[in-house]
Amino acid sequence: MIRRRHALAALSLLLALCAAGASRATLWVSADGDDANPGTEDRPLRTIARARDVVRTLNHDMSDDITVFIGGVHRLSAPVEFGPQDSATNGYSVVYTAGPGEHPVLLGSVRVAGWACDDAARNLWSAPAPQDLQDVLGLFVAGSRAERTLGRLAQLPPNAPEGSAPPPRPQWREPAGVSYPPPAAGAIWSERGGTAPLYAANAFELLGRPGQWYFDRGARRIYYTPRPGEDLPRADVEAAVAPCLVAASGLRNRPVSGLVFKGLRFEYGGAEGEPGAAVRFNLAGAIQILEDTFVHLNGSALDLGPGCDGASVEGCTFGDVSGTALRIAWASQVSVSDSRFSYVSTARLDGAAVSLSHSGDVELANNQIDHFPGAAITEEGVRPGAARVALNLVAQPMVLADAGAAQEAARAPDVTPAGLTPAYRSILAEAVVPPSAPHPPSTVSAEAEDGFAYVAWEPPCLDGGSDVLSYTVRASTGAVLTIPAAQLRSKGYALVAGLENGKEVSFTVAAANAYGASPPSLASAAVVPARKRRLKAPQAPASATLTAGPGASTLRIAPPASDGGSPVVAYTLTEALSGRQVILEGRDVILADAAHPLVRRLEGFSPGRGSTVAVRAVNAKGPGAPLQLGFPPQAPAGR
Repeated sequence: MIRRRHALAALSLLLALCAAGASRATLWVSADGDDANPGTEDRPLRTIARARDVVRTLNHDMSDDITVFIGGVHRLSAPVEFGPQDSATNGYSVVYTAGPGEHPVLLGSVRVAGWACDDAARNLWSAPAPQDLQDVLGLFVAGSRAERTLGRLAQLPPNAPEGSAPPPRPQWREPAGVSYPPPAAGAIWSERGGTAPLYAANAFELLGRPGQWYFDRGARRIYYTPRPGEDLPRADVEAAVAPCLVAASGLRNRPVSGLVFKGLRFEYGGAEGEPGAAVRFNLAGAIQILEDTFVHLNGSALDLGPGCDGASVEGCTFGDVSGTALRIAWASQVSVSDSRFSYVSTARLDGAAVSLSHSGDVELANNQIDHFPGAAITEEGVRPGAARVALNLVAQPMVLADAGAAQEAARAPDVTPAGLTPAYRSILAEAVVPPSAPHPPSTVSAEAEDGFAYVAWEPPCLDGGSDVLSYTVRASTGAVLTIPAAQLRSKGYALVAGLENGKEVSFTVAAANAYGASPPSLASAAVVPARKRRLKAPQAPASATLTAGPGASTLRIAPPASDGGSPVVAYTLTEALSGRQVILEGRDVILADAAHPLVRRLEGFSPGRGSTVAVRAVNAKGPGAPLQLGFPPQAPAGR
């Protein structure tokens, strides 16, 4: 009966088009429509998938574009899939676009309602899981990303007697769902040692930190501890359930081609750890992604490849994306322009705004990239000249220095301003994260010294739409230290003094912006301040190179084989001829190791011919032995 209704609807559509004498086929989709309708403006279809099926009856021998006008909010639990049979023909396009005056949204989430306070003392709330909900890929409260529960496991202290029994494991309510994540990629100092595992995630017993949630499958309830200012009974709480929203896959001898997606908003989709993204294309060509918005996504936003031959991304916004926003892999003839990447790779220090791998004939130009942790654009397996990267306006990374991004921005000719062209600058006005206090810092690490401790952490990329102004470090012993955010950017750590030697201490950190302070971070592992009788200055760096250029140099340092018993927190460069000294500090300094050397671009530092530069590592004892870098004198004329 349903098949018969759809067949009659398709026939009605064809008759309506013929009666109108139109050469261009047009379909209409509305969230208030009905898939039994013919798809006309006054009797629209309800789903994009149904419109795709009708297009299959119209695209065999196209004489003009086919346009599908979309309106309303469409909730998806599974992706809208496109195959070779959905391609355009005869060089035309099948266009899926916003209807006139419409702002269509494709949501990969279900709304969670019915919140009630379970435990006022712990500020713990819960709501019934929506019907048929099997898993929650992410939770968003009023557009602000929440985190799965995460906590530190009890561990043996560093000075525990040999042979001590490890602390007992907690008795989890749902042990099958609990995971034990490894230390984060940026973990140093106290977080590199200790009894494994250090952390547990996704457990009911870990509830209590503001901004964290847990899905109890047995009880069919979602638990959450609200952040200050969040009103759960009135807030729009969305549980992400769809790993993918749109997927187009072709065949090697028959790719998907000629599809255009314009003016659509993709929201609350994707999955952490998934190989794909919220929107995916492989074995496809002549694909256009125009003026679309990708926001509040787990994992990646858009994948082009493998096997994409011809794709254009123009005028798009990628915001609040936990992984790499745009991945181009094993693709060719791809253009990315006039697009904004903001608050991207927020949960992946090793991610990027755009990842380009094993691809050729790619152009990335006139884009704006801001609020990302380390790398703006990464290239892997791309031969020289195969990618044109220029005129992109790239902000400073929020966590790690990115010499590569600075160099890419420097490629832009002086005569043309970098960033979005005037026609697309209006997309900068949208706030991709709601104004709020920042998320907590992460990866808090400590290194104990004589009466003090170095404390380092990873700044939050999700800063609530307002720059972090300060950080407050709290020691378990009661000591409190507040530092300006600029101090963390310049040094990469805070020095907490006045600690008692021989007494264990751990640290939490909170970030503050114009809207307020974040909840405290997870505590660092405990450390014990003590006088280090064998403390020495560090050895000379294992290696160093300084490539001098006009007005700037690029420095690469491999840390010393021995730090002398205290971590390296700075490097000094001293030029012999001028006596000029440069001090290098920052998070990239303290994170550097043998596998990840420190790389810095030094503006205004170009040693003269015949000079030498002494490079020293610095720890709590002071500067260490120098590594001398020589610059040969200019050869005499005629030789």
